[in-house]
Amino acid sequence: MSHLSIVPSHPALRPYVKAFWFLHFQNKETVKPPPLSATPIPEQCLYFYPREKPYLLTTQGEILHGKSSMVMGQGTASSKLFLPQDYVMFKVLFQPGGFYRLFGTPMTLFVGNAEEGPVVLGNDFKEVQERIEEAVDFKTMVGIAENYLFKKVNQVKIGVQPIDQVFQHSQWHLQTLDQMAQAACLSSRQFERNFLPRIGVSPKFYSRLIRFNMAMKIKQKEPQLSWMHIAFQSGYYDHMHLLRDFKQFTDSVPSHFEFETALIY
Repeated sequence: MSHLSIVPSHPALRPYVKAFWFLHFQNKETVKPPPLSATPIPEQCLYFYPREKPYLLTTQGEILHGKSSMVMGQGTASSKLFLPQDYVMFKVLFQPGGFYRLFGTPMTLFVGNAEEGPVVLGNDFKEVQERIEEAVDFKTMVGIAENYLFKKVNQVKIGVQPIDQVFQHSQWHLQTLDQMAQAACLSSRQFERNFLPRIGVSPKFYSRLIRFNMAMKIKQKEPQLSWMHIAFQSGYYDHMHLLRDFKQFTDSVPSHFEFETALIY
C-alpha cells in the first residue's frame, strides 16, 4: 500500500521552493519488494525520513544508508533504492538554484551524494528535523518546513540575478550555451561559473539530464512509442544520442531496463 501527495509551496517561498512531497509506503507482505531503479533526476532536495530509513546500493556496490534528514544534490549515476516495511518520505523540492540562493551553500558540495541536514544547516535545523519526526500528518510537516523556510527567506543569502530568470523558461535547456549566457547577461564562461554553485554540475550535463528525464517520462506514459519518436519529442538530435544517455544514466540498455520498478517522475 502506498500513498503519494504533492502540494505547491507558499507563494512567498516559490522563488526558492517548488513543492512539498509526501510518500507513505507500507509493505505488509512477508516477502520484501524488489528494489526500485533510481536514475538521476534533475532536482535538488531536502529529504526527511521520520520512520524507517531506506538505503541505496550504487552501481559500484557502495551502500548508502538514509538519515533522519538529508540534503541531496544532483545525482549523476543510477542506483537501487531499497524501501523498508514502513516508509515515510517528506521532501522539500527546490527550484533550480533555490537551495543555493536561500542558504548560500554551493550545490557542488552535494553532487552525487547526500549530507545530513543538521551538518549542513546547523543546530536550528535539528529542531525542525525532530518536530517533523513527531508530526502526525503531511499538513503538519508542511507547516513546520514552511515556518523554517520563511525565516530563511528573510535572511536570504543570494539575491535574484538574471541567470535565475533563465531557469524559469520551460525550454531553456534546448538552447546553446551562448544563448543561455546571453539571456543571463553573462559571457559563456561567466554563465558556467555562476551555474555551477546553483546546480552543482555543468549546463551541458544538466541539460542532458533534463532531456533524458523527459524521454523517460514519455516512455512511461506511452510505452508503445519507439525510442526514435521519443528522442525527437525530447529534443535529441537522434535516437543514438538518447541511447548513449540511457546507457550512462541507467547503466543498462532499454531492452534490459525494468521500467516496472523504476523511479520516473
